[in-house]
Amino acid sequence: MKRIEDIEKMEWDALESAAREQEVPVPPGLEDRIKASLAAQSLLKKDAKPAPARWVSYAAIAVAASLAAVTLIPKYHADNLTDTFDDPYLAYAQVEATFQKIADKMAAGVDLAAKAGETAEKTVEIIQKVTE
Repeated sequence: MKRIEDIEKMEWDALESAAREQEVPVPPGLEDRIKASLAAQSLLKKDAKPAPARWVSYAAIAVAASLAAVTLIPKYHADNLTDTFDDPYLAYAQVEATFQKIADKMAAGVDLAAKAGETAEKTVEIIQKVTE
């Protein structure tokens, strides 16, 4: 059995010949599922729009969250609110730290999704090459 790194470095012809050498039973309905997946992938590529820069989406989320917080706090509750920080600079620093944690978590999620997308694209590419 070859390692994944070795398989990824193989040429298409070598992959195809290695696949033809092995007798592997094909599950029933696999061809239909592959065709449906390829059709769905092609539809997604047609509808795909380029993603805006990451900082723009973070800024938009931050602005939306701020506006929501300001508009959702009714004025009659303003008299009942008390500060949890005596120093406004400490409060601001806490807000910045919280937003930074949110941004870091979102960036990690975006990176993870991008890696998953690359893996899916490789798989679709191999399937398309084999079905041609």
